Amino acid sequence: MITITDSISINETIKKLKSGDTLFLKNGIYNEKIIINVDNISIIGEDINKTIIRNNDYFHKILDDNNEANTFRTYTCLITGKNVKLSNLTIENTSLPSKKYGQAVALHACGDGLVCDNVCLKSAQDTLFTGPLPLDLIERYTGFLRPDQLMPNKTTQIYKNCKIYGDTDFIFGCSQALFINSNIISIGNGFVCAPAHSKDMEYGYLFYKCNVISENECSVYLGRPWRDYGTAAFIDCKLEEHIDPRGFNKWDNTNRDKTARFYEYSKNIDLSKREKWINELNEDDAKKYVNNFFKYINYKE
Repeated sequence: MITITDSISINETIKKLKSGDTLFLKNGIYNEKIIINVDNISIIGEDINKTIIRNNDYFHKILDDNNEANTFRTYTCLITGKNVKLSNLTIENTSLPSKKYGQAVALHACGDGLVCDNVCLKSAQDTLFTGPLPLDLIERYTGFLRPDQLMPNKTTQIYKNCKIYGDTDFIFGCSQALFINSNIISIGNGFVCAPAHSKDMEYGYLFYKCNVISENECSVYLGRPWRDYGTAAFIDCKLEEHIDPRGFNKWDNTNRDKTARFYEYSKNIDLSKREKWINELNEDDAKKYVNNFFKYINYKE
């Protein structure tokens, strides 16, 4: 195990790591934009509330190449390595509010096998990007983004016991990602998730036994499809009253209500006012969905 304090660069330390290593971060504020491109490593913080990785890039900010950051270069932390594990730390983009700064990613995760356990992700718009990018954006941003951000490979990711803060589309992308026993916290009006999975992907996002809550008064949809066949399921989640009774949005003037795949099950929530194109599961179907999803991503509770 390698231990560092906030006076030492995380990026410079990562360059020295090899597969199987563990990096331990002592409490402190690490003001750094970091890239994790080593496979099979763990980064562990001393305390989720006191070990903070922080940066402040945002969509229109001009970076060193004299170009705007764009959504996908605003990250505080970029993960392209496989089988990375993060725990007991906070990753934050401080470019708030979103009305002023727009898109500001905290974690850009496009490495397969990522596990975040007891991790706090904080921003407003586009807090967590779960890669890969949709195929049309891979083509659009070739030559602009890093090559390891443009890989079309499917990924599985797990977020357990986490706290994720945001407002507009603050969990988005194409990964097959499990969110379990986590707090999903809206800080303003918007949409919790914006999935963009392709038609051939049977599963996308599963929010299971999560608390979908708000930090202040706001009105929020659970999700909207960023691309036609985006898919997400909310099963056995606790929802606060800030969730719009319609539940989901088709995305402005599109026809994505015809193709999007959203699922919901709850014993304690009245789903009668949900949009008619949402798939309301019964108890048996919900159990089957969860079990199949767990098998698909090879997850065991």
